[in-house]
Amino acid sequence: MKVLYVDPAVHSPKSKTYLHYNYLFDQFNKLAECYLYKDENMTSILEPLRKCPEKPDVIYFGMGWFALKEAAFAKNFGLDKVGIPSSGYLFKPQNFLEEKLNFLKTNGFSQIVTSVPLIEEYEKATGIPCKLLPQASDPAVFYDRKEEKLYDVGFSGALHDNKLYVEGAFKTVNIRSRLQKLLKEQKDVSTFLNGSDSTAPRIPSYDEYARKIHQCRMWLATPAPFEEVTGRYYEIGMSKTLLLCSEIKEEYKNDLQDGVNCVEFKDDLSDFLEKFYYYLNNWEESERIIQTAHDDFHQKHTWMNRAQLLRTYMEDLING
Repeated sequence: MKVLYVDPAVHSPKSKTYLHYNYLFDQFNKLAECYLYKDENMTSILEPLRKCPEKPDVIYFGMGWFALKEAAFAKNFGLDKVGIPSSGYLFKPQNFLEEKLNFLKTNGFSQIVTSVPLIEEYEKATGIPCKLLPQASDPAVFYDRKEEKLYDVGFSGALHDNKLYVEGAFKTVNIRSRLQKLLKEQKDVSTFLNGSDSTAPRIPSYDEYARKIHQCRMWLATPAPFEEVTGRYYEIGMSKTLLLCSEIKEEYKNDLQDGVNCVEFKDDLSDFLEKFYYYLNNWEESERIIQTAHDDFHQKHTWMNRAQLLRTYMEDLING
């Protein structure tokens, strides 16, 4: 399979902080013959097509394209005029969603893939078939480091308390702030909690972030905007740490099962402390869940797994 892969973020300075831009491309490039095109200022799809050694089977716009500024989605590249199936990874719907949907529709994309569980909504808005392609984790970074557990529970990430998000992006408001506050009030619990909405790095490196997860017995996860399950969920399980997560949307229930490979608590936090202390004080039961998650996530939720799924979606396009 030959693929024109349009993504300005792959192996860019930005991807040194946000490695997911590289992860999917690097794994997919092992399964297909990719021509990577990174010029975000292109004016026509003919520009990268002329540089391809051979005519591609599929044109693919990666998540890095859909992380660009608003102006990128006002362009019509004429994809519908070149006779090649096209797929776009609709990413970060909390930013310029209407513009992104219009971009996909106006350019005549053949398929949408997304990690956000809004498949029916996107299909209805664009008339384009949409497929779920969840985020994943890198087992070379997140694994059992066999180091001492220093904390009972941890969290690091954006609190989502600022006003950068469109209305309705979160079903439950300020859940991360409320969790941090609740845990800091527990006098008998050791914590690593540095969630904030600062743009400064909360942990200096990806490896140090992975190490912090592993050093905690439990780590918190709540959805990204529009109830998206991010790679964080799988990073925790791969690290041999108990995944504590808020309510999971139905689309992810096959992957994340309460009491099997995670511990799920209610969004209103009414059962959080009860579950937290139960699993903290019944560690044999926690270890069973941790081991199941570790094995399951390493087998099913790597970026190679996602690359294989993306290839399957593209094969469907090619075969009509």
